[in-house]
Amino acid sequence: MTDTAQYAESALEAVHRLNHTAEKLLHEHASEALLISAMTLYTSVRQTLTAATPSGATLAALARTEQFIAASADAYYRQLPTDADTSLKLAERAALFGNRLMALDGIGPATTNQLFARGIFTPEQLFALPFHTLETLDLPPASLARVTSLHNAYQAKIPD
Repeated sequence: MTDTAQYAESALEAVHRLNHTAEKLLHEHASEALLISAMTLYTSVRQTLTAATPSGATLAALARTEQFIAASADAYYRQLPTDADTSLKLAERAALFGNRLMALDGIGPATTNQLFARGIFTPEQLFALPFHTLETLDLPPASLARVTSLHNAYQAKIPD
């Protein structure tokens, strides 16, 4: 089997496994294990597909898939009692599901952990907050400054 054929077969199998897992997320109650599996498979698919300069449509599909998994994780963790025992600690959750937040300029693992602890899993959730709510998040001063700056820049781009 040629390298190209082997790559294509590997990519197709990875996409198939991710599709199967995403369908489970759509039709079954999410579990932490299923969410971990979905994001792990997504990461594998992204690495496989981006190794060969994917099309814009493929990149957009990957972004939507990651957003769906992060939103599913958000919904799952929000419904848990605050004292629920989970296999992932907050920092591990942020590392696994926080890539979209960490893609924002100035947001790293520490700020992502802080936002996750306050129920903010996605840039959309962050940017949807009214400005006065940012101040009530009780973030450390440096994190609050970064988040406020990003929020202001995003709001400035939105037409009135």
